[in-house]
Amino acid sequence: MHVSAPGAVATAGSAQILRLGGVNQFREVVNRSFVPLTVSTQHPHHFHATVQGQVLQDVGLTEVVADPHVVERTRRHCSDGGSVPSYKISLMLGGTGYLCQDGRDVVLQPGDLAIYDTTRPYTLAFDDSFRSIIAMFPKHLVNVDARSVDRLTATALGKDDPMAGIVATMLREATGQMGLLSPSVGDRLARNMVDLVSILLREHVDIEPAPRRALLDQVRDYIADHLGDSDLAPGVIAAQHFISVRYLHSLFQGEGTTVAAYIRQQRLERCRADLSDPRLADQTVTSIASRWSFADAPHFSRLFKATFGQTPSAYRAAVFGR
Repeated sequence: MHVSAPGAVATAGSAQILRLGGVNQFREVVNRSFVPLTVSTQHPHHFHATVQGQVLQDVGLTEVVADPHVVERTRRHCSDGGSVPSYKISLMLGGTGYLCQDGRDVVLQPGDLAIYDTTRPYTLAFDDSFRSIIAMFPKHLVNVDARSVDRLTATALGKDDPMAGIVATMLREATGQMGLLSPSVGDRLARNMVDLVSILLREHVDIEPAPRRALLDQVRDYIADHLGDSDLAPGVIAAQHFISVRYLHSLFQGEGTTVAAYIRQQRLERCRADLSDPRLADQTVTSIASRWSFADAPHFSRLFKATFGQTPSAYRAAVFGR
């Protein structure tokens, strides 16, 4: 596989294409695009790569075409902090790759998907030139118990799995449209991508007893359907599912969160989606917040900024280019 010549940089919309010569350039780009990593190669002065990337909402989408090299995320990298705890989903398109994490290792062939966790050490090795797509997103967006996902790192989520095929197709299609998507379409695509990844992971985990997992899914569905209800609270949710409030809290503790925090996060996500929807451009920030049960506008603005890094008005202005 020939990797493109070094030096040239091109941009397409909000996507960026970098043609790199030398492993030092490549190392700088992957550290900016992902998390701090160590990159090594047997031919550092004759190394070439092309990296194309775009951020869709909180999902980083990157296509890498590169010469042979090894990437390592060490314990020191993981302990330094500063990076949002994230998952990375890798789709091999050409060549082969070797992934090692959590005491497991797997050889990835074209069409294989694999997941790995940026909070723990891992190694990726490529003996030949290759092409792959990597999606990286915060762990809190994945609607699957983290302990269950831990059992799937460094395993091949096979190309013969229908759900894996759907995820792979979406990754290819999204990568092919880099720089061409409007912010609102890109945001919706990112949410759909994470939802599909969550479904894929659920198909491959079997760590919790089925009734508990099914109950948690039912509770989440109920919350999603009632986010606009101002009286949505643990007592109401527990009563609707004929369980105690204490047991309800235990379900969410197993996910590393609380009922209130989960509801708040979901409401904020709905607000962000509405603020980026051109069909709702004539509605005020206050009315959108109120729809999702944020009655106190200043409090909502502070929460939104603390979660997404911008005030609601600034976020909307950035989406619509105002």
